[in-house]
Amino acid sequence: MASEEDAVPACSLDVTSESFDPLLALYSSATPLPFPDVHCFNNLAEYESFLQRGGRPRGRSQKREKKGRRPAPDPERVQRLKNLMLPVEPGSEQSRAPRRGPRAPRNVLTRMALLGGSPAGRLYRCVQERLRVHVHTRTFRGLRGVCSGFIVAFDKFWNLAMVDVDETYRRPVLGRAFYSEPQLTLPRLLSRLRLQEAAEEAGGKTAGEEAGGKTAGEEAGGEPRSSGRRKKPDYQRVHSRHIRQLFIRGESVLLVHVPE
Repeated sequence: MASEEDAVPACSLDVTSESFDPLLALYSSATPLPFPDVHCFNNLAEYESFLQRGGRPRGRSQKREKKGRRPAPDPERVQRLKNLMLPVEPGSEQSRAPRRGPRAPRNVLTRMALLGGSPAGRLYRCVQERLRVHVHTRTFRGLRGVCSGFIVAFDKFWNLAMVDVDETYRRPVLGRAFYSEPQLTLPRLLSRLRLQEAAEEAGGKTAGEEAGGKTAGEEAGGEPRSSGRRKKPDYQRVHSRHIRQLFIRGESVLLVHVPE
């Protein structure tokens, strides 16, 4: 007895035939496919995503196929390159494999030696020969002071680490005097310092006597009187101090002078 599939005409299952029956081809297991290796989608959303990509499949394997395989090496070209290479004698240093050891440290101290031949290379010579340098520092208005000492480390941003520093400076002018005060220069700073030293030497004894003496109220047994007013800072006074270690930011460096 013939089965029902044998009774179905072949033209009803042929998609290219005019008598093709789609419902019959859908339920029949003997429907011939024109492209048996075609990609099957799980749902319509996957098919829409495939169309949005322009018909390009998704996956790393497809990307590798798109790039293509590397061509086989040309033996003639390989032989020409071998002829150009210099022969290496066995047992020489070039024939030995390089040993992998710990990397050399990279920090400010190792980078200073690489700045030779540049303006910063002069600072490295001062570090090596331990030369005393004069660093002029600045404020938001102009010169602040001069630091005289030894540089132990620096970087490309002119950040300086110094030791045994003698600093001569003046406090920045604030308030209304900021607009009327002329810009400070090195000759004005040094002349002001000489005037202060001369005034202190001339009036040092008088100032000591005034500091050690007592007022009339104190001698009578009374308490010392205070005016209650805050003493205004003297912005014109030049200060001097010694610092064992000092770090100067590069943005505050105005000039580095190396005396010959």
